[in-house]
Amino acid sequence: MAITELLYRTGGCKLDYNRISSLILDESENMVYISDMESYELVYMNRALMEKFDIDRKRIGDKCYKVLQGLEAPCPFCTNECLKKDGYHVWKHYNPILKQHYELKDKLIEIDGRNMRLEISVDITESEAEHMELERQLSVEETLVECIHTLSEHTEIDTAIEKLLQIIGDFYQAERAYIFEIDYDARYVSNSYEWRRDGVTPQIDNLQDLPICTVDIWLETFKARGVFYFDSLRDFAEEGSEDYELLASQGIEKLMAAPFWKDGVLIGFIGVDNPSCGTGQIKLLQSVPYFIENDITKRHMLDNFRKLSYRDTLTGLGNRNLYIETIEKLQDTELDSLGVVFVDINSLKASNDRYGHQYGDCIIQNVATGLAGIFPENAYRVGGDEFVCLFIDGERSEFDSRLMQLRRFEQEDCMCDFSMGVNYREGNVDVKEQIGYSDNMMYVEKQVYYGNGVEGKNSYHEVLAKKLVEEIASGEFKVYLQPKVNIDTGELYGAEALVRRRTEDGEVLMPGQFIPLYEAEGVIQQLDLYVFEEVCRLLDSWKEKGYRMIPIAVNFSRISLMGIDIIESLARIRGRYGVAPGLLTIEVTESISRMGAETLGQLMERFKEHGFAFSLDDYGTRYSNLSLLARLDFKELKIDQSLIKDIMTNWRSRIVLEHTIQMCRELGIITAVAEGIETEEQRELLRSYHCDIGQGYLFSEPIPIGEFLDKYGRDYLY
Repeated sequence: MAITELLYRTGGCKLDYNRISSLILDESENMVYISDMESYELVYMNRALMEKFDIDRKRIGDKCYKVLQGLEAPCPFCTNECLKKDGYHVWKHYNPILKQHYELKDKLIEIDGRNMRLEISVDITESEAEHMELERQLSVEETLVECIHTLSEHTEIDTAIEKLLQIIGDFYQAERAYIFEIDYDARYVSNSYEWRRDGVTPQIDNLQDLPICTVDIWLETFKARGVFYFDSLRDFAEEGSEDYELLASQGIEKLMAAPFWKDGVLIGFIGVDNPSCGTGQIKLLQSVPYFIENDITKRHMLDNFRKLSYRDTLTGLGNRNLYIETIEKLQDTELDSLGVVFVDINSLKASNDRYGHQYGDCIIQNVATGLAGIFPENAYRVGGDEFVCLFIDGERSEFDSRLMQLRRFEQEDCMCDFSMGVNYREGNVDVKEQIGYSDNMMYVEKQVYYGNGVEGKNSYHEVLAKKLVEEIASGEFKVYLQPKVNIDTGELYGAEALVRRRTEDGEVLMPGQFIPLYEAEGVIQQLDLYVFEEVCRLLDSWKEKGYRMIPIAVNFSRISLMGIDIIESLARIRGRYGVAPGLLTIEVTESISRMGAETLGQLMERFKEHGFAFSLDDYGTRYSNLSLLARLDFKELKIDQSLIKDIMTNWRSRIVLEHTIQMCRELGIITAVAEGIETEEQRELLRSYHCDIGQGYLFSEPIPIGEFLDKYGRDYLY
C-alpha cells in the first residue's frame, strides 16, 4: 500500500487526508511537512510550504531532499538521528532553493506503526541578516588589522600582497581579487597580482602590458567616484561595448574596486570580482590601498636595483649575473629542448686600437641590437666581446630560422665579423654540458676565421665548406650503424646509418654538436653525401664478400634534398657501387613538411622515379603532420622514442601508439618502426600491437661498422 494511501491513526480514530490537514494547521503561515524517515518520501505538505516552493500535492510521494533541498541524495545534514517523540529538535538552516534562513523544529511522530519526521519551519531571514550584518561590521576592523599585520609580517613583498588579496577575497566571498599597476612611461597597465578561488580560471597572464586606454572607463570612474561597487556589469559599462565584452569574457557579473593615488596621480587599483557578501562594507576596500601603496613603492625600488644588477649598461642585454642565475635555474628545470648560440666578435681589440674605444662600443652595441632582435627572450653579454643566446623549449625549425636570420644580419647589417658556436638538443638536456659544446664550437670557428686570414665576412661560407671537405677527407667523420629488428621473430631486418665526429683528442661528438652549424651555413650536403657514399661502399663490399645484404637508411637534411642536382648525385653514387635500389632508404624528419606539400610531393616523385624510397623519422615529436602520410608515399614510418618511453605507464601513449601502428597496417605500404625500445616489456607490448620493426638500446646502440660486422655478420636472433 502506498504511503499516500495510508489511513493514519490518531487517538484511535481513523482520519482521512483532509482531517490530517486541518489538525496540523494547514492554514499556518509557517511551512510544515511530514516525511517517512526510512524512505524519505513526503506524505504531507501544508499550503504555506507548497506556495513557497511553488509546487502542488502531486509532489507527495517524492523524496524530501529532492523537493525541499534540490539534492539527489539524502541531506548530509539530516537530523533524523536526533529526533525524539517527547520534544522538538531546534536548529537553523539556510535553504538554497528559497535563499532564506529558517529556524527548524523537528520531531519524531509515529503514524500507523511507521516513524515519521514532522518539521515546522519559521522564516528568520530578516533577523538573521541583521545579526550577520552586525557581525560583519565588527569584522571589518578585524580584517583591516589582519591586512596590516600581513603586510608587516612578511619580508617578501610579493608574498605579503598575495596573502592580503586572499584575505580581501575571503571577506567579500569573491571569485577573484587583484591589483593592476599603471606605467605611464611605457603607456601600459598590467595585472601584477591575482588571488582566485579554487575552480576560477586565472586571468593574470592575459592581462599584461595592456594599453592604458584599455582601462579608461576604470580611470574615469575612479576620478568621479573614488571607490565603487556595481552589482550589475551593465551599470559599469554599456552592454556590447568593448569594455563590457572584456569583463564579461572573464565571467565578471559584479565588480568593486578602489584606486591607488600617489602625489595626486592614479598609479593603480585593487579590484574584486563577483563579491557575494559584505558589499555594503566597502570601507574595507577603501582603506586597503593606503597600506598596499607603500609596499608597491618599495617593490618598484627593489625591482630597479635588481634590473641595474642584472643589465649590461652598454647594451641593455642581460649581464653575466643574470646569465649565471638563468643557467642555474635551467639546471633545475626539466627542459623539452634547448638551443644555445655563443657569439664572439672577431678582432674587437684591433678595432679598438685602430679607431678608438668609442668605435668599439658602437660595434658591441650593433651586435647586441641584432641579437636582441633575433633572440629577444634570452640574450646576454657575458664578456667584453662575448654574447650568449638561449632558445628554451622551442621548435628546431624555429631555431634554424633564427640562425639564418643571424647569419643574414652578420652579412648585411653588422659592423663586424663574429664567430658562432651553435648547439640544439631535444630531450635529456644537460644545460652546462650543452653550453660547453657551443663554447667549443665557437672556439673552433674562431680558429677557422683567424687560421684562414679571413678579413671579409662574405667568404665565411666558402671557408667553412672548404674546412668541412678537409675534415671529411682526414677521417674525422665516421659512420655508425644501429640495427633494426623484426619485433615478432627477432631477426635482423636492416640498419640506420648515423654519423659521428671524432676530435683530435679522441672525443666522439654527437650530431647535435656539429650538424646545426653546417645546416645554418648551407654546407650540410657535403656531409650527407659522404655518409651516403660510405653506405654504398659498405654494401658493395658486403656483396663482394658474400655477406648477408640488409637495407640501410641514410639521414638527409631537407637543405640537402633541396639541392639542384641532389637526385642525380645520389643516383650516380649508387650506380658507381652497383647497389640495388631496395637496399637504400632516405630518412627525413617531419620538419620536411615545411617545404610545402606540393613541392615536397613533386620532389618525392622525382626521387621515386630514380628508385629511392623515403622513411619518415621522429613521427610524434613536434608536428605529427598526418597530411604527410595521407598525401605522400613513404616506405617507413619511424615512431619517435618519446612515444615509446612511457607506454608502460601512460595509457594515452599506448592508445596513440596502437592506432598509429594500425594506421600503418591499413595504409598497406608503410612499415611501422618503433624507435627507442629499451625493455622487453616495451617489446612485448609492441608485439601485441603488431608493430613490424624495432630499434633501440634493447637490441644495440649505434656502433662502428667493424663492430657491427663482428656482431651481425651472421643471422642473429634477439
